[in-house]
Amino acid sequence: MTTILVVEDEDLIRERLLKALSFEGYEVIGAENGRVALELLEDHVPDLIIADILMPELGGFDLVSVLRSRSETRVIPIIIVTALSERLSQREFMELGVDDYLTKPFHIEELLRAVRTQLRKMKWWEEERRDVSEADFLTFGDWRMDVERRMLVSGDGKESSLTISEARLLLVFLRNANRVMDRETLLELLGRSKASQQDRGIDVLIGRLRRKIEVDAKKPILIQTIRSGGYIFNGEVKSAAGQV
Repeated sequence: MTTILVVEDEDLIRERLLKALSFEGYEVIGAENGRVALELLEDHVPDLIIADILMPELGGFDLVSVLRSRSETRVIPIIIVTALSERLSQREFMELGVDDYLTKPFHIEELLRAVRTQLRKMKWWEEERRDVSEADFLTFGDWRMDVERRMLVSGDGKESSLTISEARLLLVFLRNANRVMDRETLLELLGRSKASQQDRGIDVLIGRLRRKIEVDAKKPILIQTIRSGGYIFNGEVKSAAGQV
């Protein structure tokens, strides 16, 4: 059974979320702040985490940082719920390694959709990872992609975590290096419905990926835009098993 950890300091909201998720068939665990959540994680590693951002003792930002620094929780999907609406804060969420966020107030169905989306992405990622065969690492330019840990490693050893969407998109590009990919093809390979018209979402996702792998995201070299065509990943890609 899929287990979801809900970290929320407001008792009524936490119980409401736990009840709704339990009704949908998920096994649920509740924590009133980040500190309690970390204690629970010593005995239970959930499939997905939902966390508020403003909490006493250990807030959402710090909690996410700790989770992304630990090998056992690094790739768990995280959905942040927050009363903050500033664009800067939303961008910071994604750069921290948050997979999705919801701004309060929100309807329970919005949360359930977000949960189903992240669990579906996780399933897709597991399938993608198996398809990589014996390759533990994919190298390109000055970067190495640690497929198992969903991590980027720079030439000097610095690590940067990838969200499921970022990792999946990067794998698509690495498998199709030096080939023009239109938005429709990218949507299809990412498992998204063409009818959903998420073209702009692809652009946003590519922008996030560029900020992680390009020297200058405004003048990209690795992922270039092809006018009226889509995108192309430039460069040689090599695969290797074990440390390289």
